[in-house]
Amino acid sequence: MILFLIIRKKSVMVNMILLLILSLSGCTLGNIGQMEIIIFKIGKADSILLSTANKNVLIDTGKEENGKEIIKYLEEHKIDTLDYLIITHFDKDHVGGADTVLKNVEVLNVVTADYTRDSKQYKEYVAALKAKNQSATLLTENLTFKLGSAEFLVYPPQRSHYSEDNDYSLVISVQHGENSFLFAGDAEETRLTELIEQGNLEHTFLKVPHHGLYTHKSADFFELVNPQYAVITCSDKNSEEKVVAALEQLGTMVYLTKNGDIYIKSDGNEVTIKQEDIK
Repeated sequence: MILFLIIRKKSVMVNMILLLILSLSGCTLGNIGQMEIIIFKIGKADSILLSTANKNVLIDTGKEENGKEIIKYLEEHKIDTLDYLIITHFDKDHVGGADTVLKNVEVLNVVTADYTRDSKQYKEYVAALKAKNQSATLLTENLTFKLGSAEFLVYPPQRSHYSEDNDYSLVISVQHGENSFLFAGDAEETRLTELIEQGNLEHTFLKVPHHGLYTHKSADFFELVNPQYAVITCSDKNSEEKVVAALEQLGTMVYLTKNGDIYIKSDGNEVTIKQEDIK
């Protein structure tokens, strides 16, 4: 009994010393830092900024006219470097502002799907990339990277050719502590089928594919992702009621960018979301 008490006292003392060291160093057990996400209100177009540990990832750049708005936000928040620029696919509402972004901030890595597009916006993006003497990583296999406490997994399309340009969309999964975020580009039925077959789809948050377009695979996809929160990038002209209803039936809280910019914070345990229309 005496021996047990001595060991117990030593154990308590060790724990007290450990907690003291952690408090003096400004650390707390389980604190993995914060990740912040903004999904811009730019109509039926995508641009999403993720920031963690002074690292920044921009997913898509909206339409051509949205480039200046994105740069203004980056300048106001003193962001002069993007660690990754991920263009999910080359539709004008995803790649349109890429040339403006490349011209105005330092971009360390550019990631796209492995295909080309004969469009004005794509050609301007390629020209801006060449002007910076840069090349993009054209994904044919999964890409993983870590920034701070966030782990990124980028899924490329599984085919070399699709009848629908949207099905070339890269899909990005981000794990931050207990929270997970899925950004599904403009994936349509064929691409959604690929994702469903890959499995492991459950995420805390979903950026709904293709601005809320409902397909024959949408309900199955939503059920497998089973998100607590979802965002649809849309304008007043969108008709996303069927998608909203399908998500709300799962208990998902749905936000629409037509109602304002969406700000998301993750501390690794909880997710908080607010929406503001400051325009």
